[in-house]
Amino acid sequence: MAGVGLPLAVYLSPLYAKEVGLGLELTGLLFMLLRFWDIFTDPVMGYMVDRYRSPLGRVRHWILLSVPILAIATYFVYLPPRTGAGPGYFVGWMLVFYVGFTLLQTSRSAWVPAIANTYDERSRLFLWPEIVSTLSMLTLLALPALLPLLGFKLDRFGQVAVMGYVLLVSLPIAGALAFFFVPDRPVPGDKGHAMKFELKPIWAAVKNQLFGRLLLMELFAGTAIAVTASNYLFVAEYVFELSDGQASLILMVFFIVAVAAMPLWLMLARRTEKNIAFRAATLTSAVSYILYFILGQTGGFWPLFIGAVVNGTAFSAPIVLTRSMTADVVEWHTSRTGENRAGIYYSILTSAYKIGSSLAFGVGYLMVGQLAGFHPGPGNSPEAINGLLIIFCLLPAGLYLCASIASWTYPLSRAMQQDVARSLDPRGPQTLD
Repeated sequence: MAGVGLPLAVYLSPLYAKEVGLGLELTGLLFMLLRFWDIFTDPVMGYMVDRYRSPLGRVRHWILLSVPILAIATYFVYLPPRTGAGPGYFVGWMLVFYVGFTLLQTSRSAWVPAIANTYDERSRLFLWPEIVSTLSMLTLLALPALLPLLGFKLDRFGQVAVMGYVLLVSLPIAGALAFFFVPDRPVPGDKGHAMKFELKPIWAAVKNQLFGRLLLMELFAGTAIAVTASNYLFVAEYVFELSDGQASLILMVFFIVAVAAMPLWLMLARRTEKNIAFRAATLTSAVSYILYFILGQTGGFWPLFIGAVVNGTAFSAPIVLTRSMTADVVEWHTSRTGENRAGIYYSILTSAYKIGSSLAFGVGYLMVGQLAGFHPGPGNSPEAINGLLIIFCLLPAGLYLCASIASWTYPLSRAMQQDVARSLDPRGPQTLD
């Protein structure tokens, strides 16, 4: 899943904006509209995952369905015709792409409450997929850096195509591993009530004091991540004056640091609370963009390398922690209703992330193009390039600061989760007073 998501943000958006020829503003607008469409489809898929089960289990059959949908769309999205693809081609295949991706993402996330039942175990269970996902990203990021060393001279079309072929091989393998080897057990406290698709439970989840706070945290952090990802190659090429190979190498180091630092953030969460670790991580990220701005005045490989190392230390923590905290909220909801709504809760959380991503592409590219006056290609003035750097630094820093503030008084503590878990124990009461 991360192997799909990272190239989409870092490589595909510049490819369609520059090489394919859609332009910066139109590409940003289309990405924004497509991600807003997911806001309507995500809750439907969350409901389907919760409602329709099979002899295979609660979610296995949804994994089986999502992989071929995503694979077909990956082929057309990652291998666009070199003669040019119009907006219709882009929008059509991206819609199919997002359907497959959302179904896979929702199914996998809804699986977690059935596997991990304790406060810290959920963080651990989201940590290891993050590590595996990062290894997948590193493999893809290594390709643009390694292929020239092996004698292959690939342009941006070729680089993205290679990534697409790797995904076409890895998606079925990953889906098969999950399908055959991950247990799909019932969720404790879930009475299996038949659920109709209604807006009421969706609206109730959004209004939930616990979950509503998580949505804000996810929205701010997700937008900050997407702004960074969508503009990284432009900043590396035009501000720091690096080649694609050098930019990919620094991204590899960035994600290695992110994986290495992640256990430290979870250690902080175990010794304190998850929201405290989230707040520390987002404040660290916010401060790192000041360093990016200072180093951008110099340019070159090593200044961007140093900025990426500092920024990477806190990259993975906010998203891993919000997903772990959502599993606690799903358990809290099950204790009160007897219904497992993991699919709907995670689909809404994913929607918040996608809203942030769409705003990052739409508003971020619009600000870069209209306010900074930057457009990919030759002829950018020093003022336009500096404007790109300012937006790249200022916008994510402010968003991470907002995410940190939103986490300040998050109420679901470790002690509260333990009380909820005891109420679901079959040897004890089924409801929490």
